[in-house]
Amino acid sequence: MANNTRVETFGKFFEHNRDGRLNKAFNESLLDIAVLASGWVKEQLYSGHGFRSGYLKGSVHGGMVKNLHAQIDAGELMKGRNVEYASWVEGVADRNKRSRFKGYRMFREVFNRLKGKPKEVEEIMAFHIKKAVGE
Repeated sequence: MANNTRVETFGKFFEHNRDGRLNKAFNESLLDIAVLASGWVKEQLYSGHGFRSGYLKGSVHGGMVKNLHAQIDAGELMKGRNVEYASWVEGVADRNKRSRFKGYRMFREVFNRLKGKPKEVEEIMAFHIKKAVGE
């Protein structure tokens, strides 16, 4: 069974991107969303739940990797590589398969939350797009 998608545009929507304003708005939106979502990851790191020294929590950041590509990680953006034990705390390391500790899945929880298109994300996108097109 084939899936067909039809997109229609009206008006001068794409004229606003001639000078890169929409591209800039999308990048600003992605950066704001990545910073917001990194805060959601940090909220899950509390005493008794992946928090001991605060090093992992302090290493979680969101930022831009390249044009139209944001990332939330456990140190790679700021330090060049993720905190060594971050994958174990998340639950995706080989070590988790051999132990009873299955991880907290903090990043996965945030990913699923973002997939649900929360109101905050829609508001961020709307704000930056309206600013770019002059509304």
